Amino acid sequence: MRSLYATLTLIVLVSFTLHLAWESWHVHLYTGYESWTLGMPVVLMATIGDVLYTLGAFALVSGIRRSLDWIHEMRMSDYLALVALGFLIALFVEYKGLALDRWQYLPEMPIIPILGVAVSPILQMSLLLPATLFIVSRFVKR
Repeated sequence: MRSLYATLTLIVLVSFTLHLAWESWHVHLYTGYESWTLGMPVVLMATIGDVLYTLGAFALVSGIRRSLDWIHEMRMSDYLALVALGFLIALFVEYKGLALDRWQYLPEMPIIPILGVAVSPILQMSLLLPATLFIVSRFVKR
């Protein structure tokens, strides 16, 4: 059980660090958050959400693999599943945020034409979700 707590703690720390950096980098591409002081509370809330999505993805893959120890033996299929999960999570979050008018993109934000959502958040979750679990897998011991 101790190793599970260590694993979850590392997931939270690594995910928070990576997502905080990304959110801080791209927040200025949304309307209303061009200044650091206006964007910081949003960055922190978005980062916490990203961490929760990461924990949820870990739990989902753990359920599919029927093991909490799968992170010690990550397979290529796990990485691909995490990329796909990250993509779907980001797509859901973006569509929901846009539909509820929680944010809008500035003209500088690159958009995926067919999907109508920004490239940055899609890449963020698609890359950082598997990256987080890859990094954690290198630090946790059985």
